[in-house]
Amino acid sequence: MRREGQTTGNIGPFRYAERRTASVINYHMKSISSSNKESNGDTKEKDRAYVIPTGSLFVSETVVKGVLPQVLDEILATRAMLKRAAKTYKKSATNVAPSVLRSLEAKQLALKYVANVSYGYTSATFSGRSAMPLLADAIVEAGRRTLTNAIELANSWGRKDNGRWKGAHVVYGDTDSVFIKLPNRSVEEAFQFGEQFCKAVTASNPPPVQIKLEKVYVASLLQTKKKYCGMKYESPNDKRPVFEAKGIETVRRDQCALTQKILRNALISVFQTGLESTKSYLQRQWAIIHAGRLPVSDYILTGRVRSHYRGGKIGPVQAALARRLVEADPGRTVRHKERIPYVIVAAPGLNFKLRDCVLTPTECLEQWDAYTIHAAYYIKKHVNAALQRCLGLPPFNVDINAWYEAAPKPRKRIHHWPVTRSGASAMITAHFGSDSCALCGAKCKAKGSARVVVCAKCSENKVSAAFLGMGRLNAAAQDADAAARICAACNGCPESSATFAMDKIPSTNDANRGGSGRGSSTSTRSGLGGLIRKSSGKASTGVVTPLATCTCIDCPITYERHRLREAEIEAEALCKALDIL
Repeated sequence: MRREGQTTGNIGPFRYAERRTASVINYHMKSISSSNKESNGDTKEKDRAYVIPTGSLFVSETVVKGVLPQVLDEILATRAMLKRAAKTYKKSATNVAPSVLRSLEAKQLALKYVANVSYGYTSATFSGRSAMPLLADAIVEAGRRTLTNAIELANSWGRKDNGRWKGAHVVYGDTDSVFIKLPNRSVEEAFQFGEQFCKAVTASNPPPVQIKLEKVYVASLLQTKKKYCGMKYESPNDKRPVFEAKGIETVRRDQCALTQKILRNALISVFQTGLESTKSYLQRQWAIIHAGRLPVSDYILTGRVRSHYRGGKIGPVQAALARRLVEADPGRTVRHKERIPYVIVAAPGLNFKLRDCVLTPTECLEQWDAYTIHAAYYIKKHVNAALQRCLGLPPFNVDINAWYEAAPKPRKRIHHWPVTRSGASAMITAHFGSDSCALCGAKCKAKGSARVVVCAKCSENKVSAAFLGMGRLNAAAQDADAAARICAACNGCPESSATFAMDKIPSTNDANRGGSGRGSSTSTRSGLGGLIRKSSGKASTGVVTPLATCTCIDCPITYERHRLREAEIEAEALCKALDIL
C-alpha cells in the first residue's frame, strides 16, 4: 500500500524504490543491520523478512499474511487431517465400509491437485488472469534450495567417520521428497534417524517450512523418476510391511488387471523370498495364461482416443476400434480423450495386423469361442515388458524373456460351447474332437469331431459316470442361479441361470434352410436338475444376444455368469455323451 487506504490497483508483488527497499530491509532484517551488534543467533530470531535465492524479498507472516498462504495453509491442513482420519480408520476402527475410505482418499487427492494447480496458475502468463512469474520462480527456487540443503545435511551425517549414521547417503530426491539409504540398519534405527533428520531440517528452515517422516522402506526398487515401489513401514509399531507402488504398472490405469496382479505379486515375492520363488511363480502364471484359465476381465485394456488425428493417421488400436464402433452405430460419437476398453484376440494368420484383432469385451463374450485371447501378445508386450523394466535393474539383472522361453506352455483346452450366433464355428478346432476324457482327464481316442469324449475305463461303470455327469450339471445350475440372484438384487429384473446366454432354436423354415434367422424362437431352460430342455426338440444354433439384461464389463459377476454358463454347457454335453440326457 503506497498510500494509506488506497491500493496501487495492481495484483502481485510491490516494487519499491532502492532507498525505500533499503529502509524496509533495515527495519525487518535485524541480522544484516550494521547498527545492531547483537549475536547472529539472536538477530535471526527477530528477522521478519526473508530473501529468496531469486532475489525477491518476502516478509514474515507476523507482519502480514498473504492471500495465497492463507488459502494453501487451510488446504494443506485439511488434507493432512483427511490422511490422518484414513489411517485411524484402518488401524483402530472395525468394519469400516470401503466407500468411506475411498471417499477420504478422493478428497485428499482433490485437495492435493488444487494446491498443485494454485502454483501452476501463478505462472500461467498466457491462459491465466493473475499471473505472477516472480512468485512462481520464487517457489521453484526456494523448494530447490531447501531440497539441496536437506540432501547435503544427510550426506554430511553419513560422511562422519565416528558418527552414528556413518554410511547414510541420499539415493533419490525429487521436488519435495528425499530417499536416504541406511545400510546395515534396522527398521527401528531408520525411524530414529528419520526423526532426528526431520527435526534438523525443520530447524534450519524458516516457518512454516517443515519436513515429515512418511515411511521406511525395508526393501525398495527405484525404476526411474517418480516410479518406485517397496515394502513400507509407516510407524515403528507396524508388525508387517505393506507393499506400495508409485508410477509403475501396478497402479497405472492403462494396464490390464493381468499385468497389475502378476507384477505386484512378483515384486512382493522378490522382496520377501528372493528370485528363485519368483521364477517359479512366473512360470506358473505363464502356464495358466497359455491354458486359457483366466477370465476375460483380466485382459481388458483401456486406452484414450482422440476425436481426430493429424494427417489422417490411423492412430493406435483403440482408435481403430472406435472408428469401427462408429461405423456400426451412426448415433455413436467418439469424445476427445475418451477411454475405450478393449481386448486383443489371437490373429488367424500372420498377415493380420494388431488393429484387426481388437474387440470390445462384450463382443468377445458374445461370440464365445469364435475368438481366443492372444496369450503370447499379453505375455510378451505387457506382462514381460513390465517385469523386465523392474527386475532387469541391478542388483537383479534378470532376463525375463529367457525365463519365459524355458517355461512350459500348455495348450489351450477345447471349449464345448455353441460358438457363434448362427451356430457355425469360426475356428479350425470345430473339425477336431477332444482327445481327453471329460471325467478322468486321461488321453483317449477322439470320436470324430465330438467335443466331449469318455474313455473306455470310465464307460464301464455307467452308474458312476452318470452320477458324476448329473452332479456336474446340477452344481453348475445351482452356482449359476446363485450368481443370477446377485444380479437380480442389483438390477431389479427376474434373473436365473436361464436368462444368461439363452439358446436360440431355429424355426421350421430355418431348419429347412439348415441355418438360423431372425424368426428363431428362444428355448426355455428349466432350473430343475440343471437340465436344458429345448422347446422344439431341435438342435441349438447359437445363443440369443445380448447375453443378459445387464452386461456391465466392470462387474465381476458378468464374467462369473459367463464362466458358469460354459460349465453348464460342458456338463450338458457330457450327459449327452453318456446317453442320460
